[in-house]
Amino acid sequence: MSEPETIELRRYPSRKLYNKTASSYVRLPDVADMVRRGANIRVEDTETGEDVTRQVLLQIIMEQEAHSAGSMLSADLMMDMIRLHQSKASEMMTGLFEQSVAFIRTQQEQISKQVSSSMAQPWNVFDPAAMQEMQREYQKRLASFWGGAMPGMAPPKPAQKAASTGDDAAELKALRERLEELEKKLAKR
Repeated sequence: MSEPETIELRRYPSRKLYNKTASSYVRLPDVADMVRRGANIRVEDTETGEDVTRQVLLQIIMEQEAHSAGSMLSADLMMDMIRLHQSKASEMMTGLFEQSVAFIRTQQEQISKQVSSSMAQPWNVFDPAAMQEMQREYQKRLASFWGGAMPGMAPPKPAQKAASTGDDAAELKALRERLEELEKKLAKR
């Protein structure tokens, strides 16, 4: 896979952004679209020559958080980020956060491939056994990821099987209980 295109932008004192590649001014929503399409951006301040990419990306995130119904960054999460920012844990958290996002991206790509391949054989889309196998595989990958990402944290135990393999409600209840257990463990940290 080739490296994504890097788009060079310049930020003027008026906060206007200029796309050097396209020789045109762009707005923050345009920059967000570039990033969503997979481009890397680099923003340079015209007065100081300083790389201000992070500031521009944070501004985009702030605007998205303000205008979306369901925000990604809760107030509690942001307060924890502020608290951890100057501690030695911040480097670990940065690495863990980057690993988590990369893991989620990989899982999305794999699920997309699986759904695409199942569309070629539409009878498999609603096959309960195939869906359960996909779910088990996802849980195994997630458990191995978290087991390796956080030393000292044991991978989650597999959800207990329901008495009847066809009892989806009991299996869903077991998964919810497991999720609540994990959330409680994370809240204690």
